[in-house]
Amino acid sequence: MAKRKKHGKKTVARKRPRRKDGIKYVVKEIQSELKKLTGQEEEMQFHKKEQEVLFDFYFRVSKPIAQEGHFVSDKELHDMEQLLQQRLHEPIAEYKGRWFSIREINVLFCYQQVMAIQGISFKRRIELWKYLGDIASFHQKPQEFVDNIYLHLYKTILLCSDVRSKIYTLTLLHTPERNNRPRLDINSCVGVFHSVKKSIKIGGKYHTTYRVIKPRLNFPRFLNYNIGGFKQYHGTDLDEVPVYIQAHALNRMRERLDLLDDEALNYNLFENLVYFKHFYDVRSYILIPYHLYDVKVGYFFCQVIDDCFVIRTFLFITHFSTPEGSDLKDICGLGKNDVPYWKIDRLSTFMNVDAEQYPKLSAMFEEAGCGDLFKLHNEEFSVEAMQTANLDGLREYVLKGRMEVEEPVEN
Repeated sequence: MAKRKKHGKKTVARKRPRRKDGIKYVVKEIQSELKKLTGQEEEMQFHKKEQEVLFDFYFRVSKPIAQEGHFVSDKELHDMEQLLQQRLHEPIAEYKGRWFSIREINVLFCYQQVMAIQGISFKRRIELWKYLGDIASFHQKPQEFVDNIYLHLYKTILLCSDVRSKIYTLTLLHTPERNNRPRLDINSCVGVFHSVKKSIKIGGKYHTTYRVIKPRLNFPRFLNYNIGGFKQYHGTDLDEVPVYIQAHALNRMRERLDLLDDEALNYNLFENLVYFKHFYDVRSYILIPYHLYDVKVGYFFCQVIDDCFVIRTFLFITHFSTPEGSDLKDICGLGKNDVPYWKIDRLSTFMNVDAEQYPKLSAMFEEAGCGDLFKLHNEEFSVEAMQTANLDGLREYVLKGRMEVEEPVEN
């Protein structure tokens, strides 16, 4: 009896990605965004040539992947992807009282490239122009748009990084050309660097400190400070010393800046340790001013110990050990325990006080040099609001970082 011939499972060949499928998908996304932007009920229809131009200038960030040699969990990659996509829809540019996100700016940029197609009829150009309505004249230079992409990608890794656990990096790579992907489809490679701990003997006891590492787009950078101008007063022969921070300082920040959540605190830590203009040398301490919206709200109290720049604690500006707090004590006659008793050593107190309602009180704070605290009364303390406020400074730093591609070196 003849054996039956076994038949294996049929294999179905995967269809090769087609350019027209990619174009169809991108055009639908752009049409949807345009309806939201313009308030039009009808979708703008595009001819074949116009669709190809939209496809070619559409920007997209693909799902992040782990950088070679770095272990980044699936959850971390997923969270990073969520944040990157969220960033594309956050407002970054204002025009006629209206704010636009990176995604909206990109859609308008694609649309404007369609209007600039050589040989397009005058009638068609007018039709395209009228569809946009009031935002037809909005324009952003291509380089400015690219800079904003880098800027907001940098803010994402800044937001995720924490000196006590991990510092993230993000490297952008062009996706290999495929028929169904736009030319501006970008891959992001996520790198991770674990915190560096060091036990330093302070006051006869060993304390855990964390190396301050600056997140950057390509590689992180270990933060060092040049203290050559007054090193002789702080027991070191080095001009440049590595920067460490105690957990105590991070905890004090959380207590005193009680309106900021963990993400905002983390963001402002890097902001203030990178962008400050000069130190204050007071007695045996080095003071670094801490700002919110360009308003000084406190200081990092630091010392040079074992050839390391150690950030010992954070003090609110009204604390009697700060220059302004010392003046406030003399003006108001406050004792050492009065500041915490009246809770004027935390941010929330000043957000609940109307300076105009208490003119004498605000005058005393003004005389002591901390009257600007009342200017924060109507400010928002989310990360997004504070990042937007220092956009110019952050842009300068990010662009500089893009030109300084270097390996992280621990000194």
